[in-house]
Amino acid sequence: MGSAILEKIAENAKAVDKNELPARYGLELLGGQKLFIRDGLRDTARQLRRIAAEDLSVAFSIWAHTMVITYLRTADTGYAHELLPVLEAGQRPGVTGMAPAFKEAAGAGTIDLAATPVEGGYRLNGRLAWASNLADDALIVTAARTPEGERLLLAFDGDAEGVTLGSPFALLGLNATASAWISLEDVFVPEAQILSRGFEEFIGAVRPTFMILQTSECLGLADAAISAAATRLTGINEVLTGDVAQVRDRISELIAEQEAIASALDNGEAVDRVKLLELRLAAAEAAVDATALEVRVAGGAGYAQSSPASRRFREAAFIPVQSPSETQLKWELGRARAQEEN
Repeated sequence: MGSAILEKIAENAKAVDKNELPARYGLELLGGQKLFIRDGLRDTARQLRRIAAEDLSVAFSIWAHTMVITYLRTADTGYAHELLPVLEAGQRPGVTGMAPAFKEAAGAGTIDLAATPVEGGYRLNGRLAWASNLADDALIVTAARTPEGERLLLAFDGDAEGVTLGSPFALLGLNATASAWISLEDVFVPEAQILSRGFEEFIGAVRPTFMILQTSECLGLADAAISAAATRLTGINEVLTGDVAQVRDRISELIAEQEAIASALDNGEAVDRVKLLELRLAAAEAAVDATALEVRVAGGAGYAQSSPASRRFREAAFIPVQSPSETQLKWELGRARAQEEN
């Protein structure tokens, strides 16, 4: 990824933060340079981390889109292969409505959507509480449960009959990410749009990518905030020099750990789930700590709504509630550690 793309994202960050420019512009920006066509997780994670350092809203939109591409590649169906070129070009946004699926797989929740078998496919009913990149031209991937208890991974269009996209939420930050609820009423999903019937296997295959790329969002934001904080350690701010150094060292260690785990996954190695959860949780905590320090040393500028420090602080406030939330991560980590001990 060239510096021109990062410069463009940095230049547009204020307009995106003010919701004057939709975050999805980043999809076409990367797609035009074929940057969604990457085989290696490490390179993808590194790319997303660099984008998150400039604008978390754009990085979040790209993360969601990248996950939909990941789901389609994992599904490896004819339908998926037909759609991939359009998504890889960034010509339509991908929506990952998979939070309920990951919660169910972890034992922390249940799938929200019901899939009733009908001739040629299924009828979907229910509601997704939160999804991003929402638009009529979006491709939405989610999970649904049949009356017999089968769990399906499937896709449908944002403008399909019976789909209602909610009005965007009013958020502290990331308002340009087109985030809202989705309601489905008798939405027909043809058999061809079933991505997988092997729920556990599918989730197991995509979860490491999901976690590593979310970690990139956290670490990119954290690195930008702590780097900015380090430039303001003069005068009375010198008292925070040790705190900034400590957080900066922690972020560097987490980036190195992320790269090592992503490289191991690229090489086909199994990575312990506890390590993935620990990394994701530690990265989230580092982002919150780094942005809090940046605001402290920025002084009045840190409280100004339009300042980069304020934007990053508001962006970081989203991270503990992004699914999986901080509480879910801690809950999952406790269970995973207990299972390892047994």
